[in-house]
Amino acid sequence: MILNKFLKSISIIVCTILISVSSVSISYANDHSPRWEKINELKKEIIDLGGKPEKRKHILSSLSKWIEKLEVQLEKLKKIDAIKGEIKKELEALGEKPLSEEAKELEADEEIIALRKLLEDVKAKKKEAEEKKKKDAKIAVAIEMLKDEIASLGEEPIIDTSDIDSDETIKALKKQIADIKKQKKEKKAEAKKKQEEKAKAEEKKQTRLKAIEGVKKEILFMGETPMSEYEFTSEDEYIAALRKQVEELKKLKEEEEFKINAEIPDWYQSPPASSETVLYSRGNGISADLDNSEQRAIENALIKLAQQLNNRINRKVNIMAKEAGVDGDLVLKRETERITSIVIKDASIKGYKVYKTKMALLANGKYTTFIMIEYPVSLAYKNFITEIDTNVTVKAQVNKLKNTEAFKELEQYVAEFSGA
Repeated sequence: MILNKFLKSISIIVCTILISVSSVSISYANDHSPRWEKINELKKEIIDLGGKPEKRKHILSSLSKWIEKLEVQLEKLKKIDAIKGEIKKELEALGEKPLSEEAKELEADEEIIALRKLLEDVKAKKKEAEEKKKKDAKIAVAIEMLKDEIASLGEEPIIDTSDIDSDETIKALKKQIADIKKQKKEKKAEAKKKQEEKAKAEEKKQTRLKAIEGVKKEILFMGETPMSEYEFTSEDEYIAALRKQVEELKKLKEEEEFKINAEIPDWYQSPPASSETVLYSRGNGISADLDNSEQRAIENALIKLAQQLNNRINRKVNIMAKEAGVDGDLVLKRETERITSIVIKDASIKGYKVYKTKMALLANGKYTTFIMIEYPVSLAYKNFITEIDTNVTVKAQVNKLKNTEAFKELEQYVAEFSGA
């Protein structure tokens, strides 16, 4: 058994040796085959690109796998070479020389790193220079702006020109600038002075016009006509004449007031008291015409009568509306106000009579009339009830109003007035 095992082992070793020798012989025989030619071409290209070709793993390894490794290595080297080419072109465009051949002792990837660093340094320097240029430009603009602002404030910007001040041309130009500035300053001051004088003159004119208007209003308020300004040569004379007219009118008014007070009758100063059935109202009128003074006195008395009637009727209507529970009815309120105005207007036209009157001649030649009128309130109540009864808008509320004590009181006053 032992012998058999030994013989078998010897056989295996011999076969292995024979196979290896055969493979070597075949490899040597195929050294000029297409695959070996491909391998040699790849190696040459790798070496030309500065690389070191990948070695075959061992003598028995596949040539196809070796070719694949070499192709991968070559492709990588080509990419590296392309990147280096781009970086070199960019450096040349920026005015820098790429690394010299003597400096290319680095491996391909290390060389790219070095080139990239050089490129970044160049870019940084160029960027720094551009930023400095921009900054200098901004500073120059800021300086000009500050100079202009200082100049606008009337001051001279501080500029050191001591190193060139001795030049005759510079001296002449500086003198010219100083003269121009002086002239402009004088013209500006003169223009400002004229403008101020013009403003003062305008202000004075407006003050005079206001004074004239004020005096004119005062004269008109006293019932007289201001004298014409065309009679005077200046505004000052006109103002003085108007003020003199005011003083004279005041004096006449005082005399007139004194005369009027002297002529006021006792019944005018102490009129009879109004009641639920009759109202009294007085009035005074002054005019150069006797009849006109009487008419004015009646008009003034009627104005006061209308005020009394309005207050009296509104008070009665408010009481009626509250008693009827319709005081919140806006339509009713609006209609009663309208009816009240109709009743008052009628009272101002008819129904009143002159109770007492007195006329007197004043010191200025004008006439004054004192008058007292009498008006039966029941007539106003009668007109109010008639308007209420015929009003379509508040027809639904009329019965409610008629059922109130206040309305019945009005009807009673009307019945007494009519003699029913």
